[in-house]
Amino acid sequence: MELRNVWPRLSAALAVLCLTLASAAYAADPPKHFRGVVTSVKDGVVSIKSVTGKSTDLALNDKTMLFSTTAADLTAITPNRFVGVTSVEMDGKRVAREVHVFDESLRGLGEGHYPWDLDEGPNMMTNANIGKVESVGDDRVLKLDYKGGEQMIAVPPTASIVLFSAAPKGMLKEGDKVFAMASLGTDGHLDAIAFVIGANGQKPPM
Repeated sequence: MELRNVWPRLSAALAVLCLTLASAAYAADPPKHFRGVVTSVKDGVVSIKSVTGKSTDLALNDKTMLFSTTAADLTAITPNRFVGVTSVEMDGKRVAREVHVFDESLRGLGEGHYPWDLDEGPNMMTNANIGKVESVGDDRVLKLDYKGGEQMIAVPPTASIVLFSAAPKGMLKEGDKVFAMASLGTDGHLDAIAFVIGANGQKPPM
């Protein structure tokens, strides 16, 4: 197999490993989340401006990972795909606000069911394998299996659905709409763990 075909898979595998280790390392001090538009990428520092106008600088390093999202629809949600679903509780059931369908090379990324921080009320992120898909009216109801548990989550037609994949180094640029994770370094600066970039000018639904 040619090296150029092996490298993207190896890079994605390393990304999964690094982000898993990072999650464990910051369990006691969860990574900080930032959402906004990249206003500058210069000298190893990425500046992001939020919708409120606040600017934040994140330091890049050799371990910073890049991912990208591209628009998809309900047809991308099929059994045995690994997905990330952000959901809220409505009338006693969990309802998806967004679904990230992971590239197979990223299977296992962030696996579990844990609190998330969308702007609207209490919500959860569930990264898991789709064990079953059922149609209930216009909705899709997913049985999601992850280590230690399972969830049933309804995906309405209004949910944002994207494909989620590893992005090449150098893809991050001024004007990109991003979701970023960072930790507070020992020197007081914010160290970037990962950036999720919305392809074609789209906002990553995270």
